[in-house]
Parts: sequence; C-alpha cells; structure tokens
Amino acid sequence: MQHYLTGDPWTEAKLLQAEELHAEARAYAARSALLREARPPRRRARVWLGTLLLATGRRLLDSAPGAAGPDPA
Repeated sequence: MQHYLTGDPWTEAKLLQAEELHAEARAYAARSALLREARPPRRRARVWLGTLLLATGRRLLDSAPGAAGPDPA
C-alpha cells in the first residue's frame, strides 16, 4: 500500500479508498478465476436438441424440389 502525502486529508482518504477498492476487485477476479472451470460443461439436452434440429433442417432442404422460379427453357 502506498501513502500519498498531498497535505489534503480528504484527497488522501479518497486515494486510499480507491486503492482499497482496486485491491478488492483484483482479489475478487483472481478468486473467481480459480473457482470456475476452464470451459463450462455443455448441457446434454441442448446438444441433443441442436443435433435434432440440424438433422431435420438438412432433410427438409434435401427433400425440397429445385428452384421455385420460372422454367428457363
């Protein structure tokens, strides 16, 4: 911790308060980084549903006829 000697007690108190808040923020960030996993686990239901939707969309696209525009011939 540093001591700021500005001669003004209010300024010194505010500088000390800001430094304490900054130290608390660093400690909180370090603690939360240690507690969380590197990659959160994926939810099986969400993965299953996404796979189902992709497969259904692919089948619908494959079963659709060609372009719906006028015949160029």
